[in-house]
Amino acid sequence: MRAAKSVFFAFVIISLLPLCAASCKRRDASEIVLDNSDPLALAPDVSWAVVVEPYAAFREEISWDAEAADYCKQGELFPILASALASEENGGETWYRFDEGWLPASAITVYPNKLRALKAAASLGGKR
Repeated sequence: MRAAKSVFFAFVIISLLPLCAASCKRRDASEIVLDNSDPLALAPDVSWAVVVEPYAAFREEISWDAEAADYCKQGELFPILASALASEENGGETWYRFDEGWLPASAITVYPNKLRALKAAASLGGKR
């Protein structure tokens, strides 16, 4: 009986060896391409925002009542320059600063790098 178990065990091991060898296939380094043409794409100190609202107005100040400085639409992405909390009178929401002005957190989604933001923007149908 022990001999039959040993033969069966050896058969199983021999049968699994080709499967293991096939799964350990070596990959060429040339298959992995890292686009480093944009130095800010993976910068750890730069966060990116993707606009999730159909249209949003950049404000000159941190307030819904502030004058609109510019406009953006869903799927556009921008590097974040700063963030601040609005006063309680203005809702206490977090606002983010961009070259164009301020946007509230409710109008955007923040990503830790540009590559993730680009992927999210593509799923929303936009890109910038």
